[in-house]
Amino acid sequence: MAQSRKDYYEILGVSRNASDDDIRKAYRRLVKEWHPDAYKGSNKKDAEAKFKEIQEAYEVLSDKEKRAMFDRFGYVGDAAANPRGSGRTPGSTGGSFDDVFGDFQDVFDVFFGGSRSGGSSKTQGPRAVRGEDIHASVVIDLKDVILGKKVILEYDRNKVCQSCKGTGAEGGTSFKTCPTCNGTGYVKEEHRSFFGMFSNTHVCNTCSGSGRIIDKRCSVCGGRGYEKERHQVSVTIPAGVENGATLRIGGHGNAGQNGGPYGDLYVSVRVEMPSEFRRSGNDLYVSKEIDYVEAALGTTLEISLPEGGTEILRIPAGTNPNTVFRMKNLGVPSVSGGKRGDLLVTVRVNISKPSSKEKRLLEQIAKLKNSRVVE
Repeated sequence: MAQSRKDYYEILGVSRNASDDDIRKAYRRLVKEWHPDAYKGSNKKDAEAKFKEIQEAYEVLSDKEKRAMFDRFGYVGDAAANPRGSGRTPGSTGGSFDDVFGDFQDVFDVFFGGSRSGGSSKTQGPRAVRGEDIHASVVIDLKDVILGKKVILEYDRNKVCQSCKGTGAEGGTSFKTCPTCNGTGYVKEEHRSFFGMFSNTHVCNTCSGSGRIIDKRCSVCGGRGYEKERHQVSVTIPAGVENGATLRIGGHGNAGQNGGPYGDLYVSVRVEMPSEFRRSGNDLYVSKEIDYVEAALGTTLEISLPEGGTEILRIPAGTNPNTVFRMKNLGVPSVSGGKRGDLLVTVRVNISKPSSKEKRLLEQIAKLKNSRVVE
């Protein structure tokens, strides 16, 4: 038996423990590099020989039994290793031609950019194209974040021309057969390759696959298929929305082409926060100042709420500076559930220089408490 002493792993540039996927990827890469019709060198015969060698290596390593034999003995029989020598075509290991080449269509497209000969192609209309999206922005305040708000947006957009129904042709019917593809929607080209004669069928660039072109352009839209309009839409800003959030309003963008859908409207929300408030998640933070006497004796504070109205916060006697009080359910609602966060009030204590009368009173208090006082 004739023996092949070639190192198939070395030919494909993979290790001996390479996976089936690694072998397949290496093979496809080498096919693209050494295919005689794609080879960039001057010696086509060398490329053809290398290409056959690559096929032989893949034929062995992609077959579990052949690979096991090669791993054990370092060779396989010529008839098994070389399908051309046995009268078979590449891939005749029980599978189809595509089984060996691993989606041969992809490899073929590298060289010819189209389909193999013998395949059927159906005429199809021009590809429907979705309309472009439109981006807008709105500015709201903290009250709107808490209560939610509806905003009317008005902007320019493209709408489908009603005169031609988006076709771009006068009356929607003024078409003629495409002279490039003769109405088929496709153009067929032939290529000679190492494998034989191949045909490359691609969509006609003149008519974009429709098989027809506009004979007379629409007088309203000038053949574009759309016209400008001033569009209005009501946008609901949900309570609890975050600053910088983007809302998607489906179908309120520009008109599509060839029957494609309208694009979407994306609304960016900017929240103008009052200077006294700070937001973290669904909680709000605010600072309030009291006198040291109020901190010592206790007091009440009237807290203004962002959505309007007030709440009373009781400050107990002996409150230390920077104490934080939590007022439940007075923060920002959750967008998903509606439950409100809390309002956290930081109390700052203002200790000012006492007047003469205050000083005398404080000195008496200091004596009662045996406090050390600077004379």
